[in-house]
Amino acid sequence: MSLFDMLRRVSPLIVLGCFIGSAHALPPQAVAPATPPNGARGVDGPFFPQNRAAPVTPSTGTALQQEAQQRLEARLGANTALSNGAAVTKTQAQTAGLGYVAKHFDQIDTSHKGSVTMSDVRQYLQQQGR
Repeated sequence: MSLFDMLRRVSPLIVLGCFIGSAHALPPQAVAPATPPNGARGVDGPFFPQNRAAPVTPSTGTALQQEAQQRLEARLGANTALSNGAAVTKTQAQTAGLGYVAKHFDQIDTSHKGSVTMSDVRQYLQQQGR
C-alpha cells in the first residue's frame, strides 16, 4: 500500500477530526429569555398546558362501589329501553345493547316474570354491592 493510498483513506477522518476540534472554538449562541404568559411559572406549551385539570383522588371501597353503580345506572337509565319504568325481556335487552342486563338477566329477574325494570336492576346492583 502506497503512501498516497493510505492518505486517501485517512483524509476524511482527518477532516472530520479537524471539524470537531474547531467546534469548541465557536462563541456561544445568544438565547432570548423565556417568560411564560400571564405571570405563570414553569413551562407553558402543548405538553404542559396552562390550565391543568384538578387531580382526581383515588376511590376505594364503598365510594368506588357507589361510583360504579351510579355510572352503570346512568348508562342504563339513559337507554330508552329501561327509561320511564319500562320493562325489557332478555332478547330486548340484547338487541337494545344492554349487555350487562342480558348477561345477568336470570339473576336480576328474581320473580321469574320474564322481564326486568330499572328498579329490578337497581335491586340486583345493591345485592351485589354487599
